[in-house]
Amino acid sequence: MVLDEDVKTAMKAKLDKTPGVGLWNQLTPLLGQDHIRDLARLFLDKGEKTGSLTNIWRKLHALPIIREHYRKSYGSMFDHLHQDFTEGSNDKLIEMRRKEQDELMARFDKGWVLIDQAMKDLDSDPVALSVRTFRDKHHSHWEMQKLGEEPKPFDIDTLGLTYNGIFDFGDRCIGILAELGLLLTHESWNPNQFSHISANQGRSLWMTLAQ
Repeated sequence: MVLDEDVKTAMKAKLDKTPGVGLWNQLTPLLGQDHIRDLARLFLDKGEKTGSLTNIWRKLHALPIIREHYRKSYGSMFDHLHQDFTEGSNDKLIEMRRKEQDELMARFDKGWVLIDQAMKDLDSDPVALSVRTFRDKHHSHWEMQKLGEEPKPFDIDTLGLTYNGIFDFGDRCIGILAELGLLLTHESWNPNQFSHISANQGRSLWMTLAQ
């Protein structure tokens, strides 16, 4: 809707010279504000009772045994395929199984390190800071002014947020989430494929409405 020129052209042709054009011009900023708030809620909230990525990652570090539990679980994810193997029944197959477990746990360790660095980067990311500030101040705070001047709403333009910057930030967060989901649940999915499917469905929706 924001970046697809065909959608914008089609909707402009449908709404041009109608009362709906004014509403259409307001829709993108309103949806953008909701999207920013969702990014803060899903990925950045630090409250202990939130379900954000930030809080989940913090809780995973509460005790060393938590990480070790998921590490062992990841390493043994294919053990059910070897249930018929017993000690001494086939030393070569047992050795292959142990090698597989070691490789999987090494993959877990690598993924954990990547997520840890990504979360540290996220905490100081300029876009993340702007997203938090927007969620905390926009619509809820009046900024104090110089003595004798009336308070006024927070100026969103000072955050330097752009649609492309927001979308790129969301994609990075989803990438971290996908990697963490793989380590914890052993389920893999491609964020790029998900984004592509979502974009196609959104485009189909708006093009249908534009008919």
